[in-house]
Amino acid sequence: MVDLGSIPKSRKIPMLKPNGHWLFPENMGVNKVGFIYVIRDLVLKRYYLGKKMYRKGGLTRGGEETNWKSYRSSSTTMAQILARRPPEEFQYVVIEEYATKSGLSFAETWSLCMVEAPTTPMWYNTRIEKIAWNVREGITFRHKERLEMVQDWSYEE
Repeated sequence: MVDLGSIPKSRKIPMLKPNGHWLFPENMGVNKVGFIYVIRDLVLKRYYLGKKMYRKGGLTRGGEETNWKSYRSSSTTMAQILARRPPEEFQYVVIEEYATKSGLSFAETWSLCMVEAPTTPMWYNTRIEKIAWNVREGITFRHKERLEMVQDWSYEE
């Protein structure tokens, strides 16, 4: 028998799932520019809605992959909240993926307007960014369904 007393125990290295920590029913990032997500605060019953691109420069430019699998949020408010609390208190849910930058930006703006995020205490979002280009992709039916699901969470809790 070998004495293992002097060998330090190895740390468990978390294995990232194909989608990282994001909850979504299929593999993400295939022929898409980015995604719309909701961070669900399970303790305070509040939400944050945002967007994230898979690659710097978009799909067609073939830029370097972003940190989307481990990304939390670029919001300073959310960064402060996430830094002070354990990760188990949050859920990271993808609403939908989009194939164009304009569609992704429009989907974020549309979603924030639909849930009236800046005017309700249920949402951490306080601003809505503008869309500065022609929109070539509409909001998908699945996006509408999943956003409705997020709104229903507040009535269940």
